[in-house]
Amino acid sequence: MHEPTLTGLSERLEQAVVLETQQSGNLTELEGFVTGVLVEFPRRGDEVRLINRGHPAPLRILGDTVQYVEPGRRSLPLGLGALDAGPECVDTVPFPEGASLLLYTDGLTEARDETGTFFDLIGTCTGHLRAGPDALLDALIADQCRHTGGRRTDDMALLVITHAPNNS
Repeated sequence: MHEPTLTGLSERLEQAVVLETQQSGNLTELEGFVTGVLVEFPRRGDEVRLINRGHPAPLRILGDTVQYVEPGRRSLPLGLGALDAGPECVDTVPFPEGASLLLYTDGLTEARDETGTFFDLIGTCTGHLRAGPDALLDALIADQCRHTGGRRTDDMALLVITHAPNNS
């Protein structure tokens, strides 16, 4: 509401994390940075705009294709922006009707089985291409639980956004 652009929002969040780190006084309790993905869905058009600040790349699911939405330019996490000399990169990605975007934390992808093998996010999503958002989330959680034998060592957040047909 107060910041009309993704780059402006990213700058405000950067300032907030830096201020919180400075005011905390105890850096051992606060990492001093936060990863994140800022996402904007324009009112008109079939695209999505993203700024990735050191976070795992979202997945775009479209038809039979599952692919990472990698940033055009790597940016440091929020709170470390003073170390980054380059301009903020806003990536614009096609997001037609029927496409889905999966946003997640590293608690999903860094989960390991008893042999140390990481969870296969692309493979799991590929196995559930025709599932709706709720079914995909349920499948990801169940498959990750099977993969780890029920052991969870990190928190996990998942969000699927699907571009539904415009019925107007």
